[in-house]
Amino acid sequence: MCGIKSHYYLTFLTVDLEGRLDMRELKYGMFFVLLILSLSFKAYSEPSRGWVDDVEVHRLVIVVTGGVNVRVKPELQGCTSQSGYGQMYASILPEQPGLDKMYSGLLAAKMSGKRVSLWLADDKCTIR
Repeated sequence: MCGIKSHYYLTFLTVDLEGRLDMRELKYGMFFVLLILSLSFKAYSEPSRGWVDDVEVHRLVIVVTGGVNVRVKPELQGCTSQSGYGQMYASILPEQPGLDKMYSGLLAAKMSGKRVSLWLADDKCTIR
């Protein structure tokens, strides 16, 4: 082939014109794919008590009881929301002190695109 090395790049693989694979790039590609998969599983894991850091407020719903349901990205799973909104919504209960301040802060974060941290008080995803 006149000493010219031409390559076709396919995502993580390099194939030369003779059809040989560059195994080093295959190893790095496989590592990258496994890393992305492990991080995506963490994003959809079951919630527990404690801080949920660096989330984007996706949707706020005021329910008839006076509480607020909050949906964030990356999404939560396994929550027990108020008024049957589903397992992806955390809740601020109507008897929560400072509910109006919490709601206004979440609304400001949603409108400005800022990320927030939430404290989940229990396995039902009650925000405190």
